[in-house]
Amino acid sequence: MAGEAATLVAAALHALRSRSYTLDADARALPEIQVIAQAAEPLRLECVMTVSERVDSYHCAQLLSVIARKRIQLSAEHIERLLTLRIGQFEQSQAWWSSEALRAVSRQIEHAYAALPGAEQEPLKPLLARAAEHAQDAATATRLRKLVGPEEGLRVDLIDENDDIGPRLRSAFEAADEPAEALAAALDLLAAFPAKGRPSKKWLTEAERVTGLLSKPTALLGALVDAALDAADIETRYPRYVTDANESFLCGVVASAGVLRDSALLSQLRRLAVKTVTVIGGQFGSPRSLRLANSSAQAMADIGGPSSITELLALERSVRHGTLLRQIRKAIDTLASAQGLTRDQLLERAVETHDLDADGKRRTPLSRGSAELVVDGRTATLLYVDEKQTPRKSVPPDVKQTDAETLTAIRNELKAIRKTIAGERVRLDGVMATDRRWPLADWRSWYLDHPITGRMTRTLVWVFSTPEGPDVIGIPLDAATVVTSSGEQVEIPADAEVRLWHPIHATADDVRAWRRYLLEQQVVQPFKQAFRELYVLTPAEEQTRVYSNRFAGHVFGQVQARALMKGRGWAPVAVAWWDDGIDNGVARRTFEEAGIRAEFYFDPIHDLEPGATDLYPYCTSDQVRFVDVRTDNSIELIEVPPLVLTEALRDVDLFVGVTSVGADPEWLDRGTERRFDTYWHTFGFGELSAAAQIRREVLEQLVPRLAIADRCGFEDRYLTVRGDLRSYRIHLGSGNILMSPNDQYLCIVTARDGQAQKLFLPFDDDPVLSLVLSKAFLLANDTAIKDPTITAQINRR
Repeated sequence: MAGEAATLVAAALHALRSRSYTLDADARALPEIQVIAQAAEPLRLECVMTVSERVDSYHCAQLLSVIARKRIQLSAEHIERLLTLRIGQFEQSQAWWSSEALRAVSRQIEHAYAALPGAEQEPLKPLLARAAEHAQDAATATRLRKLVGPEEGLRVDLIDENDDIGPRLRSAFEAADEPAEALAAALDLLAAFPAKGRPSKKWLTEAERVTGLLSKPTALLGALVDAALDAADIETRYPRYVTDANESFLCGVVASAGVLRDSALLSQLRRLAVKTVTVIGGQFGSPRSLRLANSSAQAMADIGGPSSITELLALERSVRHGTLLRQIRKAIDTLASAQGLTRDQLLERAVETHDLDADGKRRTPLSRGSAELVVDGRTATLLYVDEKQTPRKSVPPDVKQTDAETLTAIRNELKAIRKTIAGERVRLDGVMATDRRWPLADWRSWYLDHPITGRMTRTLVWVFSTPEGPDVIGIPLDAATVVTSSGEQVEIPADAEVRLWHPIHATADDVRAWRRYLLEQQVVQPFKQAFRELYVLTPAEEQTRVYSNRFAGHVFGQVQARALMKGRGWAPVAVAWWDDGIDNGVARRTFEEAGIRAEFYFDPIHDLEPGATDLYPYCTSDQVRFVDVRTDNSIELIEVPPLVLTEALRDVDLFVGVTSVGADPEWLDRGTERRFDTYWHTFGFGELSAAAQIRREVLEQLVPRLAIADRCGFEDRYLTVRGDLRSYRIHLGSGNILMSPNDQYLCIVTARDGQAQKLFLPFDDDPVLSLVLSKAFLLANDTAIKDPTITAQINRR
């Protein structure tokens, strides 16, 4: 049998070595390995022992891992032989291979050892202890130590001390106010977390048991997560954050948090995901621990409940790593599927209420007066209400001191509410790119009556449709009434179907009417709805048929654009110096309801060397195309639904407009890449984009109401401002400034003006609009400017 086993092992190794790299799942499917897997148990056992004799390469370790998965009956002599072989190699150059081999057979040893009589177990314990001491895999070491039996004291030596995290984890265990038995069980559990892959059902079952033993499981797990959050990187030539052993240990910590299902840990898990996905090491660096970041996101989903959704969405907004974003979205989809809902249905039903009343308010009594949280369509504020029921912005000193703990809790809740508001603004803006419809009762339940979403709902325009009559379009005043753009109050039909109004489906007169109404009534929308930029086919696009060149030829920063693309739901393929096989970059967004994928192409500027990253720093924009997701065939632009076309082109306009070098007011002053100077001038003072045209329309109605109205006017693409020293022209697209009499460029990087910041604006997601107004107020009173970098330019003739 030994000869037959040697032949089978040799054939299997030859098959593995003939491939450059083989995953374990693929290895198991190889015919040469299938022969061993399907052999009788005595022959399989002989093959395992044969491979164990010669573990001196990755392929040997992999083969042993694959063929030792299926249960075999080991005797005490077999266990002794396997352990002796490994211990002997630990002291040689093959220590890593030996550790891998020990990991491969550790479960077989664990199962067989438990079945041995006590007399046969005792001689093996010293070997098991030595093997556990040398094992490089923490889970394997823990498994073998359990067979040996408990030792005196807390085994904090199970935690690797070769990074800044290890000593902190040890301290957290030593400081924990828990029974010694429970702490020992928790330590064994976390040290036994697998070195790769997900935890087994057995591990998760044990996690439930162990967390039940702890008197304060949330406190212990929170302290362990804090240890990782507070830890510094290991500063070497190639910075490192965590050792492999402690990475697995921490994955066990966050997995245990998922098992515990305590929402108090969500914020810490989110911060851990953000920290561990952050790249360290400069140009050729990598995330601190992508595995730990993904595990943290999964644990957040496992905790479940509305607060999980809020924190996952906050995490989604704060990171841009593609792998983690996919993990987050997969986690949300899994939560939705488990409840028989779509992702959109889950997100709208899981919005936290934060115990606010129907009007978006919550009052908490204090020692004197009360604290009131108030939500509007944009944000949340904290007010102090005195004994006379008068709202005040500040809390009296004596109340601050007496109610310090209560006020701290309220301020933390204020942060959580603002986080929920931010998530809802993003979600509702995303609904504008779909054709979502709701029965009236569902819309009232999930939108109008919600204390947070409802505040936004009452500032948005909705369409109420019935089969019998014309649509009712308006902003809801209550559950039964809307106000139209003319100010008329109209009853909502009882059997209406509801959807968000999109200006692409309205006439130009209707759009103007709603914009005028918002300005006159000073209604602030949570995102651009009535003032949304619209993109319809141009004659040039009708000629090109299958692609648009509307945004081609712009020079933009790739790193910044990629982050913006991911935030808007696009998946960008980067262009980097090391990948000569990719001639161009492309970003894709799928419009699921329409079955269409938008594709935005861009080309790298090859002669500009990468700096902080391995990506080409600048790219030039190219075509936008649309593809049928079922066939991958191009779609003619005229066949693309207007809603999909306008939303896709709006995104691309945003990518180009925000990250273009032309949007950088200091570009010329830095004196780099002078070849782009002409482009910079063209972008900074050229034709107005769709967003800039909206900006002009708003300013034309706002400026006459300003204190500086008599000093302002409009001239083609500019807002003109008359100061006492000079006259100025502020470009409505870029915010760049030209000074009379010779159109000299005036560089003002930021311009904060108190009057401008207090102005009503119908939306607050256009920083250029605020910048233009701030610059206008500043320049209208140019004799009061104190900044020498500005006055020097104004006085230079």
